[in-house]
Amino acid sequence: MTQSTLPNAATLVPSPGSVEAASLPRTLGTLRLAVFVIAAVAPLAAVIGVLPVALVFGSGTALPLAFVVATVVTALFAVGYSAISREVVVGGAFYAYIARGLGSITGLGAACVAVVSYTMFVPGGLSYLGFVMQTSVNDLLGYNLHWLVYSLGAWALIGFLGLRKVDFSARAVLAVILVEFILLLIFDATIVKQLGSTAFPLQSLNLSGLTQGAPGVAILLAFTCYFGIESAALYSEEAKSPQTAVARATYLAIFTIGIFYFVTSWITVGAVGPGNIKGISEADVGLIYFKLSDKFVNGTFTHVIQAAIVTSMFATVLSLHNVASRYMFVLGRQGCLPRVLGRAHPVHGSPSTASAAVSGISLIVVLGAAYLGLHPMLGLGLIALGFAAVGVMFLQALTSLSIVFYFRRHPQRKLWQHVIAPVLSFVGLVGALVVAVHNFEYLSGSQNPVVNGVPIGIPVAMTVGVLFAVWLRRYRPSLFAAILKN
Repeated sequence: MTQSTLPNAATLVPSPGSVEAASLPRTLGTLRLAVFVIAAVAPLAAVIGVLPVALVFGSGTALPLAFVVATVVTALFAVGYSAISREVVVGGAFYAYIARGLGSITGLGAACVAVVSYTMFVPGGLSYLGFVMQTSVNDLLGYNLHWLVYSLGAWALIGFLGLRKVDFSARAVLAVILVEFILLLIFDATIVKQLGSTAFPLQSLNLSGLTQGAPGVAILLAFTCYFGIESAALYSEEAKSPQTAVARATYLAIFTIGIFYFVTSWITVGAVGPGNIKGISEADVGLIYFKLSDKFVNGTFTHVIQAAIVTSMFATVLSLHNVASRYMFVLGRQGCLPRVLGRAHPVHGSPSTASAAVSGISLIVVLGAAYLGLHPMLGLGLIALGFAAVGVMFLQALTSLSIVFYFRRHPQRKLWQHVIAPVLSFVGLVGALVVAVHNFEYLSGSQNPVVNGVPIGIPVAMTVGVLFAVWLRRYRPSLFAAILKN
């Protein structure tokens, strides 16, 4: 049992035969919450890994506008999301909000999607991280170890940090994020200093550019750069002032990284040259930023970026490991998963058992991928991360809809916060979701039709959760009734 208890509905009403529900200590302020959100988004890894693909295969010079669209829709989502986070101050985030807006059956279906999506992100991220570390160490030091060695090392460290206090993890991640933004600032400032106004070509602000090339792909990839933006609410039970901190952290994260994405993508178009984008070969897409760094800064800075990508990916996997473990913790505490998962560490106040479960699942998947000889990036990494991205967009769209229903009879219902913004975000997210499924090969990095059918796992997980909820309602009514109490 932890040293602190929650003063509100965040404490689960125990079911017959259960022990007192575990709670997590409140140690997180707005800045630390924002740190976890930004870390989950991994701005440097997104810039290096996603922007070049969106630039070449998407809408070209109009890429900055694609980020404007994604930022606006994400901000609209945050309006309703922040409003409901002030009302429903519990762990579970998507799951809890959807349950209150659309009912317990839909909520438990969404919980199943969330657990599967976030849990699958972790082994996918670990394998991707192992590949990045293998490549970087080989380039920088000349050592060519198997990617699994690096993945297992990262797995062990992330598992250790996941068992510790969440604010301990926040301090570790904060340093990584600061380095990311400093490097991006140096990169952007150096190019602007050398190119002047040429670094900001006016073609990038031409709205007609969004209709050229493959704008759907650009917007889709822009949305994936916001993966994890919703994670602040999942730490509600650990926030010092959840009614305000969650909303502030979410807005702070969205607009901070949104500005960086917009400015950096605009400068990238200027640095590459609007007329040179179509001439970039597929083999050079992943090298765009390294070549720009060599050209406008120097080779040493390029090596620093390579190393920073490793730490950026590490921070992302750590953050999403924490997210997955907290979903398991809430569901275990409630009895929808084995109750052992709902135990908090007696010293650190962390969801230690759930964290260990995420680590165990990740280890099995990563070892299985290595045994089968799958490519760490194309064979597991991108496929798992693409699947997780589709799952989260599905949850965001469902949450937007649930917000409208939750506030429809609310005495303090506000038209903009509780109706208009959530409806607009729902429409935008459904559109992005359709594009994501239709263009899943750009997320998975594969042309295999079987691989690109992986998103079917989302409705399957939803169905499993719904059927389990129906079973609970009939055979375990006390547990079913507790879903809305969380």
